[in-house]
Amino acid sequence: MTHTLIVINIGQLVALSSGPVPRTGGAMGELGIVEDAALVAVDGEITWIGSNDDVEWAGANDILDVRGMCVVPGFVDPHTHLIWAGSREREFEMKLQGATYMEIMEAGGGIHSTVKATREAPEENMVISAMARLDHMLAAGTTTVEAKSGYGLSAEAEVKSLRALREVDKRHPSTIVPTFLGAHAVPEEFKEKGADAYIDNVIEEQLPAVVGEEDGPLAKWCDAFIEEGVFTVDQGERLFEAAKERGLGIRLHADEFVDSGAAALGAKVGAASADHLAASSDDGLEAMAAAGVTATLLPGTPFVLRSKDYARARDMIDKGMAVALATDLNPNCLIDSMPFVMTLACLQMGMTPAEALTASTINAAQCLGLDEQVGSLQVGKRADLVVLDAPNHVHLAYSLNRDVVRTVVKDGHIM
Repeated sequence: MTHTLIVINIGQLVALSSGPVPRTGGAMGELGIVEDAALVAVDGEITWIGSNDDVEWAGANDILDVRGMCVVPGFVDPHTHLIWAGSREREFEMKLQGATYMEIMEAGGGIHSTVKATREAPEENMVISAMARLDHMLAAGTTTVEAKSGYGLSAEAEVKSLRALREVDKRHPSTIVPTFLGAHAVPEEFKEKGADAYIDNVIEEQLPAVVGEEDGPLAKWCDAFIEEGVFTVDQGERLFEAAKERGLGIRLHADEFVDSGAAALGAKVGAASADHLAASSDDGLEAMAAAGVTATLLPGTPFVLRSKDYARARDMIDKGMAVALATDLNPNCLIDSMPFVMTLACLQMGMTPAEALTASTINAAQCLGLDEQVGSLQVGKRADLVVLDAPNHVHLAYSLNRDVVRTVVKDGHIM
């Protein structure tokens, strides 16, 4: 049966429905605001946006009266590590005592402890825990989530993680975009053989297992952690070329702690997104800008690491780069709120509230290849939207002491 949702009495509708995609430069601040608006969605698709006085009421299954509040597109989180098992709260205490990310990892903690727990966990348990995380994300307005594997680091465990993500996508209302991150770290069993040998394993065993499922590839994207002490530019390029041959798009962790040349690698291999970029050089960023690679920035990561080294968002926007924002949700960074990320982006990276919202919606959707479906509010797109308990979008970054998200609509259904 047809389902019709009508949203009425919208004080400010942030449409983001016109202009270039992705938004760059000054266009990142142009939100396409419609005052005193209404919106109609039929079977999950927006069919009409206009003046509140002109809305047709006939046939509505649900009427959502937002009483002058602001409505924005559902948030798109383009970098998460949604699927894992275990917990690492002990490392939180270690960080407070001064231990660095790499020191914890070298001591057998960090990624390695999560790999052990993930390999041992039943797939169904991983599904249940990931769905609980998604519940929190959806309540905070995130309707589309990129989700990486990367805590299996073997063909069997990576496939298990990606199968769990596929099951989560079937069961949960949120939209999941799966990414294969076999090159997240060198696992303990390859410590003596080294990173080159492990990359061989990712290419020769893990990639074929991920793309060779009878029901189709388990991932849309391939990612790798290109960083000093993890994987080199040459190792990453070898993996990315193999992944492209198998039909996967490319995204990468780049220059989080030092300038490893990963930003330039993203440009060279035609990545959709290079993420982190806290230590990238001007040359690397300019190469990305010229190649049209989105800079996905993760301000929650330096925040939880107690670092002052945030990505240079202001410089990137001024260079004409498309900028997206993401939570980097993972066992080391338990942040699941895009509004909190927007606040950090404004306070720590110099973005405006309008730029932060653009980076969390249409630009994030574009770097996932979903900009024709989500990321803005316009006829023909999915009815994914967020009602704010506020008169305008600025409160997403400004309201620090309360949850500004009042209601979330996913695919035309009130959550």
